[in-house]
Amino acid sequence: MGFISGYFYGIKTTSISTSTVTSTMYKTITLPSQSIVEVTRYIYIESTPLITYTETFVQTVLRTTTITTVVPSIQYVLMYPFNPWAFVDFNDDGVDDIVVEINPWNTRSFEGVQKIVIDLAKRIIKTEFNLSNVQPREWANGYPEVYIGRKPWSTKYVNGFNVNFPMKISNATPFIVSFYICILNLLPSMNFNIAADAWIVREDIAKNPGTPPSNGDLEIMVWLFNQNLNPAGKKTGETVIPIVVNGSIVEITFEVWRHDSVEWGGWQYIAFKPKNWRHRCGYIAYNTLDFVKTAASFATLDISEHYLLGWEIGTEWGTISSNGVAVFSWILKDFIALPMVSIKGN
Repeated sequence: MGFISGYFYGIKTTSISTSTVTSTMYKTITLPSQSIVEVTRYIYIESTPLITYTETFVQTVLRTTTITTVVPSIQYVLMYPFNPWAFVDFNDDGVDDIVVEINPWNTRSFEGVQKIVIDLAKRIIKTEFNLSNVQPREWANGYPEVYIGRKPWSTKYVNGFNVNFPMKISNATPFIVSFYICILNLLPSMNFNIAADAWIVREDIAKNPGTPPSNGDLEIMVWLFNQNLNPAGKKTGETVIPIVVNGSIVEITFEVWRHDSVEWGGWQYIAFKPKNWRHRCGYIAYNTLDFVKTAASFATLDISEHYLLGWEIGTEWGTISSNGVAVFSWILKDFIALPMVSIKGN
């Protein structure tokens, strides 16, 4: 394991901790219950019994019962630095759906725990950090995340949701990302956001996994929440993009920030930061290409022949304003990417 150009990289370990957790589910259902019933019938003529006979039939009665099902739930536990990432196949079809990574890319030392728990049965990813004496103290020390496709430094595309990565910008097809994210605990003094990250790079980088980006490439971010943190660079404009928040389409005004040359790599950076709005807990869905196309109009380079490598969802965290302390936890569940789908009204 090590660091390169300011970003964490490593070799996937096979020593992932696993635990089997037994969960109980309760379900109330209605079942038919059958019983044999004998009834004596009489035929009367002028109030005098003439014939007596017994009729037997099956009577069906509905009854309500509660069935208890015990389901084993496999959990993968990632701990930095021992096993910091994992490829995850939710539906056990042999194709990886997402990558989960702790990614402390700008942390050199710390005391405490960086942990991510992956529950395959419930499709829940829980991140738990409790750190002190983080060095160096920076605006951004790390980015625990999930992603599809790949990052420039990784060597494998993860396309379990059938999104066509790498995707050429000039003929890109829409895909929606949808997920639930909720901040459970957050130290008020630390730097923090909820943000997507995506890389739009030249063809030779897209076709050669593991090649780092540089001058001529573009990184974009889509923020949903921020605390004590602004994007790199400076604000260059605003835009309105529809996203789905807890089932309703909302027209969100985003500030557009741009940094023309990132110091540790030279690529251009564009971030969308919501104006007068932030999302702390609930469901989100949006068309990723809405942000890609808008970023193209704010970038100073032509990205039409570039390729989109993937899409990442995570939280940047930093300790410059919290005296080297980072305490937070969040859950992400029901993550899915839907190719060839757009938000209604786009």
